[in-house]
Amino acid sequence: MCKDAIVFFNKPEGVELVAGETYQFCMCGRSADGLFCDGSHEGTGCEPKAFSVEKSKAYQLCRCKSSDNLPFCNGNHSYYADSAVGKKVISD
Repeated sequence: MCKDAIVFFNKPEGVELVAGETYQFCMCGRSADGLFCDGSHEGTGCEPKAFSVEKSKAYQLCRCKSSDNLPFCNGNHSYYADSAVGKKVISD
């Protein structure tokens, strides 16, 4: 997790991913879709996370930026109320 990350949204999003493709996951919470890097992290100290999947299918991707298994959701979004969206991610 990036110390400068903000909560993009407090629910994950299902996304179809293709096996073997490399994706750049947004770690800062500032990209337009909250999922894939669009360069909005510039100046934050955050960097995107490259990842790929072994099987083509729908995956639940984290948009709260605090999953223990980024980029995949692990349910940590339940810690965030709607009012937390756009605010700093809670760190351990």
